[in-house]
Parts: sequence; C-alpha cells; structure tokens
Amino acid sequence: MTLDELIPTIVSLSHADKFRLVQIVLQQLAEEDGVETQQSPPFDPRQFFGVTQQPKQVIDDYLESGREGWL
Repeated sequence: MTLDELIPTIVSLSHADKFRLVQIVLQQLAEEDGVETQQSPPFDPRQFFGVTQQPKQVIDDYLESGREGWL
C-alpha cells in the first residue's frame, strides 16, 4: 500500500485515532533505531483540582516527571 492510498484513510480518522496512529508510528521508529522509550502515566486533571492549594513544587515535579524520556 502506498502513502497516496493511505492518506484518505488517515484523513477520515478521528483526532484521537490520529494521535494514536502517530504514537504507534513513533514507537515503531524508536524500536527500529534502538531507542529506549518510556511510557509516562496518563494525564490526570483531577490531580490539579484546587491547584492553588498545592505548592508550586508539587506541580513542577509532576510536569518534570512527564518530560522524562523526551528526545
């Protein structure tokens, strides 16, 4: 199957499915290049409910932990 044949199918995907497709392709590329990847925990917005009552360092630590493994 060529890229020209795939494009119409990709265009018809939902945003969520397009993001998932990108994740899968990037994962496969990383594996082919021997790059170790790290799965970060899914974002939980409930952690930030009442964020003004949490110390800034807690938020900074959470954001930093999500960046680990980025290229």
